[in-house]
Amino acid sequence: MKVGFIGLGIMGKPMASHLIKKGYETYLFDLNTDAVNELKAIGGHACISNKEVAENSDVIITMLPAGKHVSFVLFSETGIASNCRPGTVIIDMSSVKPEESIEFASKLKAYDVHLIDAPVSGGEPMAVEGTLSIMAGGDEAHFNTILPLFEVMGERIVHMGPTGTGSATKLANQILVSTHLAALAEATVYASKAGIDLNKLYEAIGTGLAGSAVMDAKIQRIIDRDFEPGGKIETNFKDLGNIQASANTLGVPLPVTNLVKEIFGSEIANGNGGKDHSYIIDFFEKMANHQVSGK
Repeated sequence: MKVGFIGLGIMGKPMASHLIKKGYETYLFDLNTDAVNELKAIGGHACISNKEVAENSDVIITMLPAGKHVSFVLFSETGIASNCRPGTVIIDMSSVKPEESIEFASKLKAYDVHLIDAPVSGGEPMAVEGTLSIMAGGDEAHFNTILPLFEVMGERIVHMGPTGTGSATKLANQILVSTHLAALAEATVYASKAGIDLNKLYEAIGTGLAGSAVMDAKIQRIIDRDFEPGGKIETNFKDLGNIQASANTLGVPLPVTNLVKEIFGSEIANGNGGKDHSYIIDFFEKMANHQVSGK
């Protein structure tokens, strides 16, 4: 199976590296040529365009920032749809609106090309480890065909149902991740200003009902004030916008999520969009006039 991979950012580069190391003939393209060359050095095939990836691949993975980028890669003149072989399976692992996934799949049918929407959860650490959670929507037969690829990149892999359900599951995931981040930030600012050692706070409550994977992954970053991005504030904000748009289409009120979206938006307005999403603690620190530190 020849695999194309388009989008070699924080998540895509380690995901593609696992495929190469597993022995898959992998064709690579990204506007960042340094990322392409880094993977070429371990056995990947560097391509100069989306078209070249499409011409050489049986399955093509896209891991891109937003739906508009996926649409361009799929349907531009030099894109995948008009340059790949009939029967090609495209796996879009980007975080997009479910309505976009359904639209992409519908348009690809005219080319006899199939779409699986399969966004991921776990951030950069799990991408590097190859232990991502993968939530996939689309035809089950096509899902079963590409399952071995998912098993190289992820640990928990679930076929959610028809096209769009993978993307909808990711948005539900992002509701929880973003609100957990906000709750963790608020709680740690309160605890710190109350004089509590945050390491002891984690020891006391981390394995109880208040504990979460978000706390496990982020509280030490907060204590150390390490805000190099694993997941960026701007990415969460983009996802929260997709959630809001999809929920409006469905007629689902999201009062808590919409409030959290404004907090992320405030940090972007203050120039912090490229920082790790745990840096939304800055919003709560400014309100409390107190900076958290575990030192």
